[in-house]
Amino acid sequence: MLKKLISLLLNKWLLVFITGLLFSSAFHFKIESSYEDAIFSAIVDKIKSESKCSSVDSFFIHAMQMTHTLEKNRSATFNGRILTGVKANLLRPAIIDLMTGNGACGSYSTVLARILKSAGFTVRIAQMYVNGIPGGHMVVEAKKRSEWIVLDPTLQQYFKKPNGVLASFSDVQQNWAYYKTQTRSNYTTTYRYEKVRYTNWDKYPTMGKLVKTTIAIFAGNKAAEEFSARSYLLRKYNLLFLGTVFLFLFSASITLFVFYRNRE
Repeated sequence: MLKKLISLLLNKWLLVFITGLLFSSAFHFKIESSYEDAIFSAIVDKIKSESKCSSVDSFFIHAMQMTHTLEKNRSATFNGRILTGVKANLLRPAIIDLMTGNGACGSYSTVLARILKSAGFTVRIAQMYVNGIPGGHMVVEAKKRSEWIVLDPTLQQYFKKPNGVLASFSDVQQNWAYYKTQTRSNYTTTYRYEKVRYTNWDKYPTMGKLVKTTIAIFAGNKAAEEFSARSYLLRKYNLLFLGTVFLFLFSASITLFVFYRNRE
């Protein structure tokens, strides 16, 4: 049985078909990736032109406000509609969140994180605890030099330290009594920055534990706790392109080997 399976998999015409399929898939993913990159780059350029780039903080704030405007206008149209298809439900690239705003704080945070990533910033999506429950609300953290700052695009909320610079999640968490005075009039009072997680390791218990342990071994426990899986999935089409190219090269190598062996 095993020999028959290996023989089938090494059939040269099947290999040609698989290699061709992988090539066309890689080409498709590259087109989608380039299109998405161009869309978000255009948004970044618009933000820079409007914010005048007087400081990094002003860019962050304007990016947050732009995200809120884009998402709010689209969610009014698409909110409540069930989108079907592989692209919307399985792949769920950032462009879907941008175009529909259908995903509450998750969509808002994905779009803002994608914009900031396109601008060259390191980002992570923070899952806030609300009344002790993890993932009750999502916000974005962006790295400014050696510090992280926190932005809430859903509520257009940001916080400033006494010296006027943007605050981090940790800053707000440690002194909520001070920072809550900066909240907007429509702020959801249950969002008190009580605690945060960056990756839901329990979603896939076995794999999650393995990945987290591996990160902890090589980078330390702090890095494992602060690892944001979502931030590495912001450019899904690019990841799919790279993965498919790898498989294409592997398949092409086997195909060439089989053809060469058959010639002998």
